[in-house]
Amino acid sequence: METTPHQMKQTFISSYFLHLIFFIFLFQYVIIISYKMYFINNIWSDIYMRKALLIYNPNSGNGKTILDNFNKIAEEFLKKDISLTLYSISNEYSHLIAVVKKHKFDILILSGGDGTLSRTLTELYNDNVNLPDIGIFPTGTSNDFARCLNLGNNIDDWIKHITDGQPKSIDFGLINGKTIFLSSYAGGLFTKIAYNTDKNMKKTIGKLAYFLSGINELINIKKFKLHITLDDETEIEEKAILYMILNGEGAGGLNNLDSSANMTDGLMNLIIIKEIKSAVDFSTLFLDLMNNNFVNNNFVRTMTAKKCKIKKIRSDISVSIDGEEGANENSEIEFIHDKLRILISE
Repeated sequence: METTPHQMKQTFISSYFLHLIFFIFLFQYVIIISYKMYFINNIWSDIYMRKALLIYNPNSGNGKTILDNFNKIAEEFLKKDISLTLYSISNEYSHLIAVVKKHKFDILILSGGDGTLSRTLTELYNDNVNLPDIGIFPTGTSNDFARCLNLGNNIDDWIKHITDGQPKSIDFGLINGKTIFLSSYAGGLFTKIAYNTDKNMKKTIGKLAYFLSGINELINIKKFKLHITLDDETEIEEKAILYMILNGEGAGGLNNLDSSANMTDGLMNLIIIKEIKSAVDFSTLFLDLMNNNFVNNNFVRTMTAKKCKIKKIRSDISVSIDGEEGANENSEIEFIHDKLRILISE
């Protein structure tokens, strides 16, 4: 039977609509697949990529290290599924606090010396920011905190601790409920050196600048009455030339001041250097310091506590907080445990 023109027309129309329906379904399929790919590449990656904020101080010691190595840092982080945002810090912290609160970073990377690190943490802590895991790029001059944690001396070590490390709870000191210190709180001999030494000299000759500045203080050693009350109500009164509260084993660029110090036990290690009246005794103390026998000297007194109170000492005696100038005032010191997590690769 021959196909009539009418039948041919109907067949054509049916075929046309079938093709149209096919292409509509095909188009919808492409849209769905494209959306899924977008979801996987963007939203899904946002869920599984950790976000890191690198806070650096361009004026701190070797702060230029961060800018010189930024591409390397970013590449190594991306290999470990860590996205990186760079933030240059200034004396005004309000914007930083707003950024941290808004974007909820998984990692905060603090770059600088001990003073920059503790000052940044102080601002965040006082604004009730829930601290994420913390990475450290120790680009200051002494870097006592990082040295006690064995974080290494180069950018490759620091990157590895952040990309491959696990969060470890580390203690910190809290002064009068508001000021954090990570390494040391001290008053008396040599404490002024860290913040009075010329910055250009520190950048040029490093730690040697501290030793050269310290020679001047040895000419006129000042003694003072020291009164400390420990958390068990023990009263300590001494004529002293220096007191230190340590978190780790060393401070002021010196190692092994107290090898019993532990940064995870929730306790501070106090060291008091009593009045020294003769050059011979001071020489003995200095030799013991150089030979890592400091705490066994007759002029040195050590103890541990979770909390203590220190009465204001002579007004002309300097006080330092992690190498920065501190206030000479009545102080209540407490060590805080389980609030600070540092990324450390074993």
